[in-house]
Amino acid sequence: MKSLFSVFVFACAFACAGCAASDEGDAATLRFDRPAAIWEETLPLGNGRLGMMPDGGIARERVVLDEESMWSGCEHDTRNPGALAALPAIRRLLLEGRNAEAQALMYERFTCSRGSDDPAYGSYETLGSLVLEFPGIDTAAVDDYRRELSLRDAVATTRFRSGGTTYGRRYFVSRADDVAVVELTADRPGAIDVAVALSRPARAATTVAGNLLTMEGTLDSGDPAIPGVAYRVRSVVEAEGGTTTECAGRVSVAGADRVVIRWTAATSYRGGDCAARVDSLLAGSAGHSVDRLAEAHTAAHRSLFDRVSLRLGDGTAPQAAATTPERLARFAEGADPAFAALYFQYGRYLFISSTRPGSLPPNLQGIWANTIRTPWNGDYHLNINVEMNHWIAGVGNLDELREPLLTFTQRMVPSGERTARNFYGTGGWCAHVLANAWNFTAPAENPAWGATNTGGAWLALDLWDRFLFNRDTAYLRAAYPVLRGAAEFFRDNLVEEPSHGWLVTAPTSSPENGFLVDGSERPVQICMGSTMDNQIVRALFGATADAAALLGRDSCFAAQLRRTALRLPPDRIAEGGYLMEWLEDYREAEPHHRHVSHLFGLYPGAEITPGRTPELAAAARETLERRGDEGTGWSRAWKICFWARLHDGDRALRLLGSLLTPAVGPDGGHGSGTYPNLLCAHPPFQIDGNFGGAAGIAEMLLQSHDGAIDLLPALPAAWLEGEFRGLAARGGVEVDCLWRDGRVVRCTLRSRAGGEFAVRAPGEKPRRVVLAPGGEETLRFGRR
Repeated sequence: MKSLFSVFVFACAFACAGCAASDEGDAATLRFDRPAAIWEETLPLGNGRLGMMPDGGIARERVVLDEESMWSGCEHDTRNPGALAALPAIRRLLLEGRNAEAQALMYERFTCSRGSDDPAYGSYETLGSLVLEFPGIDTAAVDDYRRELSLRDAVATTRFRSGGTTYGRRYFVSRADDVAVVELTADRPGAIDVAVALSRPARAATTVAGNLLTMEGTLDSGDPAIPGVAYRVRSVVEAEGGTTTECAGRVSVAGADRVVIRWTAATSYRGGDCAARVDSLLAGSAGHSVDRLAEAHTAAHRSLFDRVSLRLGDGTAPQAAATTPERLARFAEGADPAFAALYFQYGRYLFISSTRPGSLPPNLQGIWANTIRTPWNGDYHLNINVEMNHWIAGVGNLDELREPLLTFTQRMVPSGERTARNFYGTGGWCAHVLANAWNFTAPAENPAWGATNTGGAWLALDLWDRFLFNRDTAYLRAAYPVLRGAAEFFRDNLVEEPSHGWLVTAPTSSPENGFLVDGSERPVQICMGSTMDNQIVRALFGATADAAALLGRDSCFAAQLRRTALRLPPDRIAEGGYLMEWLEDYREAEPHHRHVSHLFGLYPGAEITPGRTPELAAAARETLERRGDEGTGWSRAWKICFWARLHDGDRALRLLGSLLTPAVGPDGGHGSGTYPNLLCAHPPFQIDGNFGGAAGIAEMLLQSHDGAIDLLPALPAAWLEGEFRGLAARGGVEVDCLWRDGRVVRCTLRSRAGGEFAVRAPGEKPRRVVLAPGGEETLRFGRR
């Protein structure tokens, strides 16, 4: 029999086992030297459906539990019978330049009947907590404390010494077996005393039977006639040695050598018997050791994570051994380029951990929540946030994890068709700013921020972008009806404005900025033909027409879209040299507003590029200078992507430093930036900044939107040496690249679909490469 000390050493070491096989090695690890004092210091674990966040407490540990479909509310009728009748008057006022009056009429007549403040809209809610109490640990005599999260293994560990005993804990949420595991070990026999409980602040009933804990309940649907989502979480506590008893709603273990806690959960969101599913999952994992569960989980996780590696710098920086909060605080000094690589991989890790085929896409908090009412309901904002959540998926080589967004969008279409018909009198489908798990597509209760109706179109463009990366025509056939319906809505909904005869959206807004008119200092948001709308609709019409041609269908419809696109307002440059945000050069209510929506055409769009449209690129630069570098977390992330597209790597790196500003100050106050566990602070926590920041780093190293594969298009001076492997480019290509002294040494292309590709590298002549499906070619640059 193995010594208990050997078991403990293996358990603690497993989280980093195999890291030497990765180019990033042990560097892809978050490290802490004390327990989490706030939730934003806990370690996020997940398998795309279940989430877990342990705080590493010594005598008492709280492990926050989440399940991706814990949604209150229900699908409900949002129609406003008077909205369609008011639309002609609203448009007439806009066409006459009476925006403030149009906005007042919208507040009165053109909103949904039940908005996001209605209980039926619902909220993403935490599943609850697993609470562990350790009565035998002396908290006054603790040393050698370490808490870590291995991104490559998706395993967290805690280790410390107290009273001569070394205690270890290992945590993971199995991507293979769909159960979560907490393992407790010690290097002294019989040293583990623990009481285990499940808890939730509301709508929960907990029972204990032997070593089983069960918590279940039903969430509020907001409608007495509609049943709410039922949920069940069950945990089994298994001890080696010692005694196990149930007492006061807890399972207590005394004098054990090792304790393993397995839990899983399910809801009725998709139908079926959630209790039976939970029992089946627990039974399926019961015959396997913890090590076998961990091995299968890590293998499944690495099959996604290991597709991409990134090294920035020479890999010898001593900062890698520092704690993550220390590295976060030092990053602004520019001495730790490897920390940017860690942050990039953390973004990929979070995306892998917060979604999987068959699940919902990541919400505003991924899948991690610690409250009943999550900020902003934990929903899906379609005017930037949901889309930003998926920017890392393409270039980050995680194509299949975009499947939930397709399913999510397809499920929205029938609701969007009702919204298009009831509010606008058109065909097709549309969605506005707010969306949730219940297919909400209507204009929200506040037109100032809820009137934008291009949310569905932006989702459709994300589906098209996925095709550009994977070139899978079977996928395109599934996505095409979504694109066609979104394009049909705007074909029917555009109106002619009087000054130029352009076709414009009306009413709309430019999220979420306002302007001043008629000498008033009261902001107005409602307008017609905002620049972002024009760019999105133009891109949508082009993508839909291209998709139709590729699929050999709807040729007349596609031709109509191309003709209509020619009548959309062009991007225009104001006298001040910046890109105009509206049809008129209104005075901005907030010149430094966090949204820079009118640069959609720069990123994620491809309408504005330094090579093809240098004048517009210069106007975009001036726009960003006017806006400034401040903003909330996701706003700073978006600006990283903007500056990368403008080929200004040093400015993009400066924005990355701003994004990675510690969000928790010395006084404990929370601001914008990044929390100690590297989650993004809006504040509060919003995960889009993590995904957007990671995408921005990738955009500095590889771009593929402008008719070529661009290597190191926005390389900062501080990143003169490095290497990436496995980043994805549009056209179905994986790319490796090695550089020294800021110059590309070599790159390798691996093609999935085959084709001809242009490759550009700084200071080199463009190369043309022809690859067969599955083909590979290595290019060398500079002197040999």
